[in-house]
Amino acid sequence: MTKVLEKAAEECITWAIGKFLNLKMSTGLNVSGQVLIDLAAKVGYQGELLFVDTGYHFPETVKLFSELDQRYPGITFRTLSAGSTIEDLYLSEPEKCCQINKIDPLQAYLADTSTDAILNARTRASSPTRKDLQMVEAGPTYRINPLTFWSQSDLETYLSVNKIPPHPLYELGFTSMGCWPCTRATKPGEDPRSGRFVGQGRLECGIWSKPTMAESGFVKENPK
Repeated sequence: MTKVLEKAAEECITWAIGKFLNLKMSTGLNVSGQVLIDLAAKVGYQGELLFVDTGYHFPETVKLFSELDQRYPGITFRTLSAGSTIEDLYLSEPEKCCQINKIDPLQAYLADTSTDAILNARTRASSPTRKDLQMVEAGPTYRINPLTFWSQSDLETYLSVNKIPPHPLYELGFTSMGCWPCTRATKPGEDPRSGRFVGQGRLECGIWSKPTMAESGFVKENPK
């Protein structure tokens, strides 16, 4: 990790805080998510952190969200959910399961609260589906991606330097944390998201798949 990357991420978050009156942050509690939360707290973000509890998260993930709530008192931690799950829908219609239990609760909350922008922790390195990710994407709700150019090694180094314990399943090979029925540990040489949606022929739940436009208000070139 370079200080240049860290500085660029902090500048991006600071820019977003100043530009958007109703800025929120989302997390799936992957390593990148932990880095983003810490960076946001450092530059004074005091908005909401949204976590969608699908009803199928690993117990370790739910526990980590609670622990981070204690670590960052200046941020408002909020859990969203569909309310009730359709039993075993992930077996018959996994994409519909994502839609009902993950996508719909977040989109409904963003709409209900008139959220104009959301910080999230996606990186280009995490998946081939994200290779063209921009730091700022315009749309009805802007997507701000301060960690766009960070590698997995950069993320790990940041946690180590700042003495932040990673998700307890990370060292067991779970490099991208999803729901337990559809997530496996990754193998050496695989990209971080290759353990997601096992056997389904996809790498995304669909929550960030709707096309957006690159926004010209913030420099998006690789800061390395």
